[in-house]
Amino acid sequence: MTSIIYLLIGMVLGAAAVAVFYLLRKKEYEGRIQIANQRAQDAKEGLDRERENLSNLERLFEGVSSKVLKESRDEFIKQAEPKLGEQVRPLKDALERLDRAISDIEGKREEAYGGIKGMLKSVEAGQARLSIETSSLATALKNPAARGRWGELTLRRVAELSGMSAYCDFDEQFSVDGGDGKLRPDMVVRMPAGKTVVVDAKAPIDCYMKALEASDENSRQAHLLAHAQAVRDHIKRLSLKSYWAQFENSPDFVVLFIPGESFFSAALEADRKLIEDGWASKVLIATPTSLIALLRVVALGWNQERLAENAQKISEAGKSLYERLQNFAEHFSKVGGSLDRAVESFNKAVGSWEHKLVPGARTLKELGATREADAEVPSVDPVEHNSRSLQQ
Repeated sequence: MTSIIYLLIGMVLGAAAVAVFYLLRKKEYEGRIQIANQRAQDAKEGLDRERENLSNLERLFEGVSSKVLKESRDEFIKQAEPKLGEQVRPLKDALERLDRAISDIEGKREEAYGGIKGMLKSVEAGQARLSIETSSLATALKNPAARGRWGELTLRRVAELSGMSAYCDFDEQFSVDGGDGKLRPDMVVRMPAGKTVVVDAKAPIDCYMKALEASDENSRQAHLLAHAQAVRDHIKRLSLKSYWAQFENSPDFVVLFIPGESFFSAALEADRKLIEDGWASKVLIATPTSLIALLRVVALGWNQERLAENAQKISEAGKSLYERLQNFAEHFSKVGGSLDRAVESFNKAVGSWEHKLVPGARTLKELGATREADAEVPSVDPVEHNSRSLQQ
């Protein structure tokens, strides 16, 4: 009986010991769980902080990269715009002047060498008009004053038809003092290189007008012979005046202008040696047709003179353009240097990103700091190209 009691007491005490041990272990485990929960909370807070730090690093890098690129771009634009504008403007002006000069010289060349057909038509039309005028004014030319005025107008008209009005002078300022008094030519033609050609239009036609009124052939022939002799005498008088010696840079001849083809043909019919003897006396006989041709030759000379001047201007413009191109190339090389420096700064920023920021970001990813397992830190490639130099 006593044994049973001791056994029951032992069982109660054992159960109590087990209960006490269980309670002690439970309390110990609850403390450990609380500590584990606290550590988990701390780890979670640390992870959030690391995530925030990573986000801050990304924003910082974006800001640094944007700032570097913006500053490089702004600096490049700031330096390049005024220099490029300053250099391109004179280059553009020089090209425009060169284009205008080339267009002008081509136009003059076409006018000089491509207008022969138009010149011949003008000569033919002028000859036809002058022939009509000669016939219609036959009666009016009986008056010496009217004849002189008509000769002067015809001479001016010839200058206009030949396109030489700007180079033909009719003013009295060209009169000179000769041995027999004041000499005043009817027209002075200015030639290139400062030369001048004197033209006299005081050809005698009185006998020719009488031949037109003759009632029989013998009287007509006699008046035509007298007309030829009057022309020859006038040639001698012109030769004695020596206009070429009175005007500086004048060739050694004077032009005798006969204001009608029929006047000269009638005199030449009666005296075949008029042209030869006139040239021997340094007198060149010219009718409206031949004088137009002579003045057209002089006009071509003036065109060639202007072409030579334009060619010289083009040469000078080309030299100026070459010098400006050299200056432009120098400034353009400086712009290339600025671009190279901007690329160098960008590549340094890329190096800082790869060697200082990316490794830390990858470590955070390995620790589970990213929300997405496959999220990768973006890579930035450096710029490998440099600016090219202008080839001269």
